[in-house]
Amino acid sequence: MEMLDKTILRIILAVAGVVLLLGIYLWDRWKKRRELKQTLETLDSAVSDDHEPEEIDAISINPAEETLPPDVETAESERVLIEDEERLPGEEPPEPAPRSVNLPEVIQISVAAPRNQPFRGPELIAVFKELGLEYGDMDIFHFRQGKEILFSLASMVKPGTFPIDEMKEFHTPGLTLFMQPPLVKDPVRAFEKMVQTCHVLSQRLDGRELDDRRQPLTAAKLSQWRRLLRGES
Repeated sequence: MEMLDKTILRIILAVAGVVLLLGIYLWDRWKKRRELKQTLETLDSAVSDDHEPEEIDAISINPAEETLPPDVETAESERVLIEDEERLPGEEPPEPAPRSVNLPEVIQISVAAPRNQPFRGPELIAVFKELGLEYGDMDIFHFRQGKEILFSLASMVKPGTFPIDEMKEFHTPGLTLFMQPPLVKDPVRAFEKMVQTCHVLSQRLDGRELDDRRQPLTAAKLSQWRRLLRGES
């Protein structure tokens, strides 16, 4: 009888442990999903009901094409991307140094389509696949490194989502890429990858790169964000 009681107790403890771990896992997923939803809802400057971007001249902000000599920020960007390319498949990046800086909650950039020539669903799906963007939570696309989301991509108009089963008929005047620096292990590396993706999207889709104020994205603005992420004044 005593042996039976001990067996039952072990079973109860084992079940309780499994339930506890499952509860922690579900809570973590719910918390991250809620944070992502809140971030998407706050992108009011980049996701609007009726987007009509002002006509602006297309510019190149690729550091390799700048007429000015490359600065420290450009060199840092190139170093990060080269390290990513040289890493072996499946190899995890090194752990970033501990940081104590106050990071911005969200950084967002956009790619606007030419006036009256919205981006079409089929071409978007092809480019997203090429760039490693995966459809997922909140019905938007994400770029992942392992299980970690480095940045996400939404449509420029509310609700910002992509109807994945109706992409043949889908069109949008633009795309918004955004990241949450406090939630990623290495914000600088995630930022550089997001900017690189923005460049490629602009080139492939013949779009225009805009900053968080819907102004042409410039090398100066990128340098400002890099300094913020590194905790520099």
